[in-house]
Amino acid sequence: MSPVRRDQFEISPKGITHKPTGASFIPDPGEPGWGHLDPGQLGNVLPNGDDYEPHEVDAMMQQLWIEYVAANPDLFKTPRLGHSEAV
Repeated sequence: MSPVRRDQFEISPKGITHKPTGASFIPDPGEPGWGHLDPGQLGNVLPNGDDYEPHEVDAMMQQLWIEYVAANPDLFKTPRLGHSEAV
């Protein structure tokens, strides 16, 4: 099995992706804890021979995403209806 490392993930407000396999989580707008999981090539041996344990990728992805959301709460706020921000 290939080791899962933090530097293999790309994280932005639009979601998190395990670059080697393409496995990704895309959050619903305004709800960073809910969204769509795309397994990409997770569970398959990649053309270069790398083979990642799906539960290890999933665990690291969840941990990194939780850390990212906690460190960037303002990125996930949605405007409340009927309220406007002061300029």
